[in-house]
Amino acid sequence: MQSFQTIRDYLRHALSSFGRHPIALGHGPDTLWDEALALVFGALDLPPDGDARLLDARVTPEEGARLMAVIQARIESREPTAYLTGRAWFCGLPFFVDRRVLIPRSPIGEWLTDLAPEHVSMHRDRPLRFLDLCTGSGCLGIVAASVFPESTGVLADVDPDALAVCQRNVQWHSLDHALTLCASDGLAAIPPEPFDLILCNPPYVDAEDMASLPPEYRHEPVVALASGMDGLDFVRALMARARAYLADDGVLVLEVGNSASALEAWLGPVLGPLAWVEFSRGGHGVVVLSAADLDAVYCAFYGGQS
Repeated sequence: MQSFQTIRDYLRHALSSFGRHPIALGHGPDTLWDEALALVFGALDLPPDGDARLLDARVTPEEGARLMAVIQARIESREPTAYLTGRAWFCGLPFFVDRRVLIPRSPIGEWLTDLAPEHVSMHRDRPLRFLDLCTGSGCLGIVAASVFPESTGVLADVDPDALAVCQRNVQWHSLDHALTLCASDGLAAIPPEPFDLILCNPPYVDAEDMASLPPEYRHEPVVALASGMDGLDFVRALMARARAYLADDGVLVLEVGNSASALEAWLGPVLGPLAWVEFSRGGHGVVVLSAADLDAVYCAFYGGQS
Protein backbone atom coordinates (compact mmCIF):
# COMPACT_ATOMS: atom_id res chain seq x y z
CA MET A 1 0.00 0.00 0.00
CA GLN A 2 2.96 2.36 0.55
CA SER A 3 3.44 2.59 -3.20
CA PHE A 4 -0.11 3.92 -3.63
CA GLN A 5 0.11 7.69 -3.52
CA THR A 6 -2.46 9.17 -5.88
CA ILE A 7 -6.10 8.69 -6.80
CA ARG A 8 -4.89 7.19 -10.06
CA ASP A 9 -2.99 4.52 -8.10
CA TYR A 10 -6.11 3.48 -6.19
CA LEU A 11 -8.24 3.46 -9.32
CA ARG A 12 -5.74 1.10 -10.95
CA HIS A 13 -5.77 -1.09 -7.85
CA ALA A 14 -9.57 -1.18 -7.77
CA LEU A 15 -9.78 -2.10 -11.44
CA SER A 16 -7.16 -4.82 -11.06
CA SER A 17 -8.99 -6.18 -8.01
CA PHE A 18 -12.26 -6.32 -9.97
CA GLY A 19 -10.46 -8.28 -12.67
CA ARG A 20 -9.11 -10.82 -10.21
CA HIS A 21 -12.34 -11.12 -8.24
CA PRO A 22 -15.32 -10.83 -10.61
CA ILE A 23 -18.16 -8.65 -9.37
CA ALA A 24 -21.68 -8.04 -10.67
CA LEU A 25 -22.70 -4.63 -11.98
CA GLY A 26 -26.22 -3.27 -12.34
CA HIS A 27 -26.54 -0.60 -9.66
CA GLY A 28 -25.60 2.33 -11.91
CA PRO A 29 -22.14 1.93 -13.49
CA ASP A 30 -22.17 -0.46 -16.44
CA THR A 31 -18.41 -0.96 -16.89
CA LEU A 32 -15.71 -1.96 -14.42
CA TRP A 33 -13.91 1.33 -15.04
CA ASP A 34 -17.03 3.33 -14.15
CA GLU A 35 -17.50 1.11 -11.09
CA ALA A 36 -13.93 1.86 -9.98
CA LEU A 37 -14.50 5.58 -10.51
CA ALA A 38 -17.73 5.49 -8.50
CA LEU A 39 -16.08 3.60 -5.65
CA VAL A 40 -12.86 5.59 -5.38
CA PHE A 41 -14.30 9.04 -6.05
CA GLY A 42 -17.34 8.30 -3.90
CA ALA A 43 -15.23 7.14 -0.95
CA LEU A 44 -13.32 10.44 -1.18
CA ASP A 45 -16.54 12.51 -1.36
CA LEU A 46 -15.58 13.77 -4.79
CA PRO A 47 -17.91 14.40 -7.76
CA PRO A 48 -18.67 11.19 -9.66
CA ASP A 49 -17.47 12.29 -13.10
CA GLY A 50 -13.89 11.16 -12.52
CA ASP A 51 -12.40 14.59 -13.23
CA ALA A 52 -9.03 13.90 -14.83
CA ARG A 53 -7.54 16.93 -13.06
CA LEU A 54 -7.87 15.04 -9.77
CA LEU A 55 -6.29 11.76 -10.82
CA ASP A 56 -2.80 12.72 -9.70
CA ALA A 57 -3.95 14.32 -6.44
CA ARG A 58 -2.13 12.73 -3.50
CA VAL A 59 -4.18 10.68 -1.04
CA THR A 60 -3.69 11.13 2.71
CA PRO A 61 -2.92 8.06 4.85
CA GLU A 62 -6.42 8.17 6.34
CA GLU A 63 -7.98 8.37 2.87
CA GLY A 64 -5.76 5.57 1.64
CA ALA A 65 -6.87 3.31 4.49
CA ARG A 66 -10.52 4.02 3.69
CA LEU A 67 -9.99 3.32 0.00
CA MET A 68 -8.30 0.01 0.69
CA ALA A 69 -11.17 -0.94 3.03
CA VAL A 70 -13.95 -0.19 0.54
CA ILE A 71 -12.14 -1.90 -2.35
CA GLN A 72 -11.67 -4.97 -0.16
CA ALA A 73 -15.32 -4.92 0.91
CA ARG A 74 -16.48 -4.56 -2.67
CA ILE A 75 -14.70 -7.74 -3.76
CA GLU A 76 -15.05 -9.83 -0.58
CA SER A 77 -18.56 -9.09 0.70
CA ARG A 78 -19.80 -8.05 -2.77
CA GLU A 79 -21.52 -5.06 -1.18
CA PRO A 80 -22.67 -2.54 -3.80
CA THR A 81 -20.59 0.59 -4.21
CA ALA A 82 -23.45 2.93 -3.28
CA TYR A 83 -23.80 1.29 0.13
CA LEU A 84 -20.06 1.46 0.73
CA THR A 85 -19.91 5.17 -0.10
CA GLY A 86 -23.37 6.09 1.22
CA ARG A 87 -24.23 7.90 -1.97
CA ALA A 88 -25.84 7.22 -5.33
CA TRP A 89 -26.27 9.54 -8.29
CA PHE A 90 -29.53 9.34 -10.20
CA CYS A 91 -30.67 11.62 -13.03
CA GLY A 92 -27.78 13.91 -12.17
CA LEU A 93 -28.82 14.29 -8.51
CA PRO A 94 -27.11 12.90 -5.39
CA PHE A 95 -28.97 10.67 -2.94
CA PHE A 96 -28.04 9.24 0.44
CA VAL A 97 -28.54 5.46 0.46
CA ASP A 98 -27.90 2.53 2.74
CA ARG A 99 -29.21 -1.01 3.10
CA ARG A 100 -32.66 0.23 4.12
CA VAL A 101 -33.49 1.14 0.51
CA LEU A 102 -32.91 -0.02 -3.03
CA ILE A 103 -30.09 1.72 -4.86
CA PRO A 104 -31.65 4.21 -7.33
CA ARG A 105 -31.56 2.89 -10.88
CA SER A 106 -35.12 2.87 -12.21
CA PRO A 107 -35.50 3.73 -15.92
CA ILE A 108 -38.55 5.73 -14.85
CA GLY A 109 -35.95 8.41 -14.18
CA GLU A 110 -35.32 8.69 -17.92
CA TRP A 111 -39.07 8.78 -18.54
CA LEU A 112 -39.37 11.71 -16.14
CA THR A 113 -36.50 13.74 -17.55
CA ASP A 114 -37.01 13.00 -21.26
CA LEU A 115 -40.51 11.69 -21.95
CA ALA A 116 -42.92 12.95 -19.29
CA PRO A 117 -44.04 16.09 -21.20
CA GLU A 118 -45.49 13.79 -23.87
CA HIS A 119 -47.79 12.19 -21.32
CA VAL A 120 -48.36 14.90 -18.71
CA SER A 121 -49.66 18.22 -19.95
CA MET A 122 -47.50 21.21 -19.06
CA HIS A 123 -50.43 23.58 -19.58
CA ARG A 124 -52.72 22.59 -16.74
CA ASP A 125 -54.68 25.23 -14.89
CA ARG A 126 -53.07 24.05 -11.66
CA PRO A 127 -49.69 22.68 -10.54
CA LEU A 128 -49.03 19.01 -11.15
CA ARG A 129 -49.99 16.68 -8.31
CA PHE A 130 -48.18 13.32 -8.17
CA LEU A 131 -47.79 10.19 -6.08
CA ASP A 132 -44.55 8.21 -5.80
CA LEU A 133 -45.64 4.81 -4.51
CA CYS A 134 -42.99 2.46 -3.06
CA THR A 135 -40.73 5.50 -2.91
CA GLY A 136 -37.76 3.93 -1.08
CA SER A 137 -35.00 6.55 -1.12
CA GLY A 138 -37.42 9.09 -2.61
CA CYS A 139 -35.40 9.32 -5.81
CA LEU A 140 -38.31 9.25 -8.29
CA GLY A 141 -40.41 11.74 -6.35
CA ILE A 142 -37.47 14.10 -5.94
CA VAL A 143 -36.64 13.90 -9.66
CA ALA A 144 -40.33 14.54 -10.47
CA ALA A 145 -40.27 17.62 -8.26
CA SER A 146 -37.18 18.87 -10.11
CA VAL A 147 -38.75 18.24 -13.53
CA PHE A 148 -42.03 19.92 -12.54
CA PRO A 149 -40.90 22.74 -10.21
CA GLU A 150 -44.42 23.89 -9.27
CA SER A 151 -45.60 20.37 -8.48
CA THR A 152 -46.44 18.81 -5.13
CA GLY A 153 -46.30 15.14 -4.31
CA VAL A 154 -46.85 12.35 -1.83
CA LEU A 155 -43.98 9.88 -1.32
CA ALA A 156 -45.28 6.64 0.18
CA ASP A 157 -43.67 3.43 1.41
CA VAL A 158 -44.65 0.58 3.72
CA ASP A 159 -41.23 0.49 5.41
CA PRO A 160 -40.57 3.13 8.10
CA ASP A 161 -36.83 2.58 7.71
CA ALA A 162 -37.07 3.44 4.01
CA LEU A 163 -39.09 6.55 4.84
CA ALA A 164 -36.34 7.68 7.21
CA VAL A 165 -33.89 7.58 4.30
CA CYS A 166 -36.44 9.28 2.07
CA GLN A 167 -36.92 12.08 4.60
CA ARG A 168 -33.19 12.66 4.70
CA ASN A 169 -33.09 13.02 0.91
CA VAL A 170 -36.12 15.30 0.81
CA GLN A 171 -34.45 17.59 3.33
CA TRP A 172 -31.11 17.37 1.49
CA HIS A 173 -32.81 18.65 -1.66
CA SER A 174 -34.81 21.30 0.27
CA LEU A 175 -38.17 19.93 -0.88
CA ASP A 176 -40.03 19.74 2.45
CA HIS A 177 -42.43 22.40 1.17
CA ALA A 178 -43.43 20.33 -1.87
CA LEU A 179 -43.24 16.68 -0.79
CA THR A 180 -45.21 14.87 1.91
CA LEU A 181 -44.18 11.47 3.22
CA CYS A 182 -46.74 8.79 4.00
CA ALA A 183 -46.38 5.36 5.64
CA SER A 184 -48.68 3.14 3.63
CA ASP A 185 -48.96 -0.49 2.58
CA GLY A 186 -49.64 0.14 -1.07
CA LEU A 187 -52.51 2.63 -1.28
CA ALA A 188 -54.11 1.57 2.00
CA ALA A 189 -53.24 4.67 4.07
CA ILE A 190 -53.34 7.26 1.28
CA PRO A 191 -56.61 9.26 1.14
CA PRO A 192 -58.04 9.01 -2.39
CA GLU A 193 -57.42 12.08 -4.52
CA PRO A 194 -57.02 12.66 -8.25
CA PHE A 195 -53.27 12.52 -8.84
CA ASP A 196 -52.16 13.70 -12.27
CA LEU A 197 -49.25 11.27 -12.19
CA ILE A 198 -48.62 8.08 -10.24
CA LEU A 199 -45.08 6.70 -10.30
CA CYS A 200 -44.61 3.17 -9.03
CA ASN A 201 -41.44 1.09 -8.89
CA PRO A 202 -42.82 -1.70 -6.70
CA PRO A 203 -41.51 -5.11 -5.71
CA TYR A 204 -41.68 -7.12 -8.95
CA VAL A 205 -38.98 -9.80 -8.89
CA ASP A 206 -40.44 -13.26 -9.43
CA ALA A 207 -39.44 -16.36 -7.48
CA GLU A 208 -37.10 -17.70 -10.17
CA ASP A 209 -35.17 -14.45 -10.48
CA MET A 210 -35.01 -14.03 -6.68
CA ALA A 211 -33.35 -17.44 -6.43
CA SER A 212 -30.64 -16.45 -8.91
CA LEU A 213 -29.82 -12.90 -7.80
CA PRO A 214 -26.10 -12.03 -7.74
CA PRO A 215 -24.65 -11.41 -4.26
CA GLU A 216 -24.74 -7.62 -4.74
CA TYR A 217 -28.54 -7.63 -4.95
CA ARG A 218 -28.87 -9.72 -1.80
CA HIS A 219 -27.67 -6.74 0.23
CA GLU A 220 -30.84 -4.89 -0.78
CA PRO A 221 -34.11 -5.17 1.22
CA VAL A 222 -36.06 -8.25 0.13
CA VAL A 223 -39.36 -6.47 0.81
CA ALA A 224 -38.53 -4.04 -2.01
CA LEU A 225 -37.73 -6.82 -4.49
CA ALA A 226 -39.75 -10.03 -4.12
CA SER A 227 -43.36 -10.19 -5.27
CA GLY A 228 -44.52 -13.78 -5.53
CA MET A 229 -44.15 -16.53 -8.09
CA ASP A 230 -44.67 -14.35 -11.19
CA GLY A 231 -43.60 -11.00 -9.72
CA LEU A 232 -47.07 -9.46 -9.84
CA ASP A 233 -48.45 -9.90 -6.32
CA PHE A 234 -48.07 -6.21 -5.51
CA VAL A 235 -49.30 -5.10 -8.93
CA ARG A 236 -52.50 -7.11 -8.69
CA ALA A 237 -53.33 -5.48 -5.36
CA LEU A 238 -52.48 -2.07 -6.82
CA MET A 239 -54.78 -2.50 -9.81
CA ALA A 240 -57.74 -3.17 -7.52
CA ARG A 241 -57.52 0.37 -6.10
CA ALA A 242 -55.42 2.56 -8.39
CA ARG A 243 -58.25 4.13 -10.43
CA ALA A 244 -59.60 5.97 -7.41
CA TYR A 245 -56.28 7.83 -7.16
CA LEU A 246 -55.79 8.82 -10.79
CA ALA A 247 -57.21 11.92 -12.47
CA ASP A 248 -59.27 11.29 -15.59
CA ASP A 249 -56.45 12.65 -17.74
CA GLY A 250 -53.63 11.27 -15.56
CA VAL A 251 -51.23 8.40 -16.11
CA LEU A 252 -49.80 5.59 -14.01
CA VAL A 253 -46.15 4.82 -14.82
CA LEU A 254 -45.44 1.32 -13.57
CA GLU A 255 -42.17 -0.62 -13.56
CA VAL A 256 -42.25 -4.42 -13.61
CA GLY A 257 -38.83 -5.24 -15.08
CA ASN A 258 -38.42 -8.88 -16.04
CA SER A 259 -42.04 -9.53 -15.08
CA ALA A 260 -43.14 -7.62 -18.18
CA SER A 261 -44.15 -10.80 -19.99
CA ALA A 262 -46.32 -11.84 -17.04
CA LEU A 263 -48.03 -8.44 -17.03
CA GLU A 264 -48.58 -8.59 -20.79
CA ALA A 265 -50.13 -12.05 -20.45
CA TRP A 266 -52.44 -10.81 -17.68
CA LEU A 267 -53.52 -7.43 -19.06
CA GLY A 268 -53.02 -7.95 -22.81
CA PRO A 269 -56.34 -9.77 -23.34
CA VAL A 270 -58.13 -6.80 -21.76
CA LEU A 271 -56.12 -3.83 -23.01
CA GLY A 272 -54.45 -5.14 -26.15
CA PRO A 273 -50.72 -4.41 -26.61
CA LEU A 274 -49.46 -2.46 -23.63
CA ALA A 275 -47.73 0.92 -23.94
CA TRP A 276 -44.21 -0.14 -22.99
CA VAL A 277 -41.69 2.69 -22.79
CA GLU A 278 -38.63 2.49 -25.05
CA PHE A 279 -35.50 3.86 -23.41
CA SER A 280 -32.40 5.23 -25.08
CA ARG A 281 -30.11 4.70 -22.09
CA GLY A 282 -31.09 1.14 -21.21
CA GLY A 283 -33.84 -0.34 -19.12
CA HIS A 284 -37.10 -2.10 -19.84
CA GLY A 285 -40.36 -3.23 -18.28
CA VAL A 286 -41.98 0.17 -17.74
CA VAL A 287 -45.57 0.61 -18.90
CA VAL A 288 -47.78 3.70 -19.05
CA LEU A 289 -51.44 3.16 -18.17
CA SER A 290 -54.27 5.67 -18.52
CA ALA A 291 -57.37 6.11 -16.38
CA ALA A 292 -59.37 4.34 -19.09
CA ASP A 293 -56.94 1.42 -18.92
CA LEU A 294 -57.42 1.17 -15.16
CA ASP A 295 -61.20 1.29 -15.58
CA ALA A 296 -61.04 -1.61 -18.02
CA VAL A 297 -58.74 -3.65 -15.76
CA TYR A 298 -60.96 -3.08 -12.74
CA CYS A 299 -64.09 -4.10 -14.59
CA ALA A 300 -62.41 -7.20 -16.00
CA PHE A 301 -60.81 -8.52 -12.82
CA TYR A 302 -62.40 -6.89 -9.80
CA GLY A 303 -66.09 -7.12 -10.57
CA GLY A 304 -67.44 -3.74 -11.44
CA GLN A 305 -66.90 -0.02 -11.93
CA SER A 306 -63.98 1.54 -10.08
